[in-house]
Amino acid sequence: MLRESAVDRDRLEAIIGGWAGLRMLVVGDVLLDEYRVGDVDRVSPEAPVPVVRVRRAETALGGAGNVARNVVSLGARAELVGVVGRDPEALVLRGLVEGLGMEAGGLVECLDRPTCHKLRVIARSQQMLRLDREDDAELGPEPTRRVRVAIEARLDDCDGVILADYDKGLFADGLARWTIERARQRGLRVVADPKTALRRFRGASLVKPNLMEARRFVFGKPRRGGVEIEGFEARRSLLEKLREELGGGEVVVTRGASGMTGLGATGEAFDVPTRPLEVYDVQGAGDTAVAVLALGRVAGASLAEACIVANAAAAVVVDKVGTAAVEPQELCERLPEALDAWQHQTELGGAKEEA
Repeated sequence: MLRESAVDRDRLEAIIGGWAGLRMLVVGDVLLDEYRVGDVDRVSPEAPVPVVRVRRAETALGGAGNVARNVVSLGARAELVGVVGRDPEALVLRGLVEGLGMEAGGLVECLDRPTCHKLRVIARSQQMLRLDREDDAELGPEPTRRVRVAIEARLDDCDGVILADYDKGLFADGLARWTIERARQRGLRVVADPKTALRRFRGASLVKPNLMEARRFVFGKPRRGGVEIEGFEARRSLLEKLREELGGGEVVVTRGASGMTGLGATGEAFDVPTRPLEVYDVQGAGDTAVAVLALGRVAGASLAEACIVANAAAAVVVDKVGTAAVEPQELCERLPEALDAWQHQTELGGAKEEA
């Protein structure tokens, strides 16, 4: 068990400072997030819907792109591999990637599918409408081959791998297992953020589903009212079942405003709570969390330390609008809150156990 005295702010800040020398390979479903932000002051005469007068338009990297963006904003370097179409959205997406100092060569063009694109209309700080354009079918043999070539060409220069699945077809044909095998041959840690088919990521060093995804994987379609997993022992049992199914690696389940629960490879389980927050926008919080968990573990943080820092990073993101990235300074400013939550649990004899 990681005792309270082993975790302090200086130690966590040193871990964050060490990210500057790391290079991470991010493989996953790349999305273009687009926003139309404006005001509403009347209802359309054509239909009973609000009329949004657009004041500004914004674009941002979404999905695996947002994971890579967070890696870069946190001080490390990132290589990004994913699939785009041949369309205007792909051009915008490539420009955003290059604008962060990353190479866009890992974005494999696929002629028979569009670039995944989400257009959100926002007014009065509320999302009024979202339009999705995407193809979640399995990739064909030729695009898959080119994606594997792009991954293979980047693995030797990386310190760790993040697999970011948004269920858009990239990992439908065994790409995750193939990548995990290639990374393990090189001694690289692989952190996976699955969406639905968790078994695709069997053998990863760490797998990070959210609570709903974990319950669905273990229990199948939830019964009416959901699956009751209140209490630390129930959570520990859930994670142990996940770890067995996923090949014995580490498991972290994110639980929204309640924080995270982790299970180490040798069997130690623990809750990492968070302070209650005024949540503004949860979009992108999972992307930030997986980026921080991966950077933390690759940089030598214990699993609990990585979870504490990831909680602090998530607290930064939910205070922003849309897909957002975290910078080291604002992350360090949130560390005291995350540490207080961890230490308060310890003082109360909270949910941790010896391995």
